[in-house]
Amino acid sequence: MADEEEDQRHSNLGPLVRLGFDNLIPTGRSSNPHDQQSFGHCLAAARGFADAPDGWLVLSGPSGAGKTHIAAAITNRLIENGRAALFVVVPDLLDHLRSAYSPKSELPYDQLFEQVKNAPILVLDDLGTQSMTPWTQEKLFQLINHRFNAQLPTVFTTNLRPTELPERMRTRLTDTSLARVFELETSGLLNYNELSTLDLPLLRNMTFQRFDPRGSGLSEESGRFLQEAHRQALSFAEEPQDWLVFVGDHGSGKTHLAAAIANKRRQNGDSVLFVVVPDLLDHLRRSFGPQESAPDNHELFERVRAAPLLVLDDFGAQSQSPWADEKLYQLINFRYNARLPTVITTSMNSQQMDTRILSRITDPALSTILPTGRFDFGGGRAPDPSQRRRSRSR
Repeated sequence: MADEEEDQRHSNLGPLVRLGFDNLIPTGRSSNPHDQQSFGHCLAAARGFADAPDGWLVLSGPSGAGKTHIAAAITNRLIENGRAALFVVVPDLLDHLRSAYSPKSELPYDQLFEQVKNAPILVLDDLGTQSMTPWTQEKLFQLINHRFNAQLPTVFTTNLRPTELPERMRTRLTDTSLARVFELETSGLLNYNELSTLDLPLLRNMTFQRFDPRGSGLSEESGRFLQEAHRQALSFAEEPQDWLVFVGDHGSGKTHLAAAIANKRRQNGDSVLFVVVPDLLDHLRRSFGPQESAPDNHELFERVRAAPLLVLDDFGAQSQSPWADEKLYQLINFRYNARLPTVITTSMNSQQMDTRILSRITDPALSTILPTGRFDFGGGRAPDPSQRRRSRSR
């Protein structure tokens, strides 16, 4: 008993020691027969893995689908069977790795990373909820790739569908020679391809190659604004970090630059969600409807606001209502606090915006405002086109 308690302490489960197979609902929480069947198959595989850990289990689904409970139950059963297992929440792991760079850290970075990489059995919970900076993507790929090459038993839970993972991670997590993927409670959810408008022919053709940074018939001053917006968009597309906000009149090139960024990142295998704001709000409103086929509002909203890279086109074109303002503030505020890469286009000026949203969008510590021509955004003064984005940091 003492050995089991010691193993639980080292497992990093914390309060999740209470979650086992005996207090799991065998069919899951969904009332949909297809979801119940999928949950049953996943649960059987989880029990098998816990008794004889081999290969990878990848559990994909929205919040509340039971992924973490199953992952914790696997870890607890492994400990009961006398096996060493490490349970790690991905955002917490990345925070620990960052803090381990400090000379005051009790455990050096290299030692901490090696412990996780080489854990005999590793459970990685909440993959996909972390801020997707180049540094975090690289660290996670190093971890995943090492365990892939070493064929180390691993369990992953993620709120993303496999097709929504960055390409390098996706090829490892969906390799059928090693991994078994279970998608939970997906019957009523929209995926990125269904919600995103990036596959529409016009947007698909909006690339950097097709963009003329000199504009057409622009004044010298407006041309400088557009050229700077183009330069910053190219830089962001190479390394998405922080926020870009394109402001300008209709037809000034905002959407083209935003779509060019999205198309470039998708070509690189990244998961990108490009949505027109009024269309997004319409999807959310319909999800409150009584029809059984409508996606759950909260799950759809969670997937949008946690997208690794989100492009919000035509911000401000939506109908103004307290409900719409609140939803947009929740979306903006979540991505602001999580520091998730975001691109926004708008023809609104600062006086027309909700002050809560404005304070996030114009925070110079995170956001760069880029007019695509001479535009009165900030009370009679457009931002200086010579401004430079701050240096990127991990």
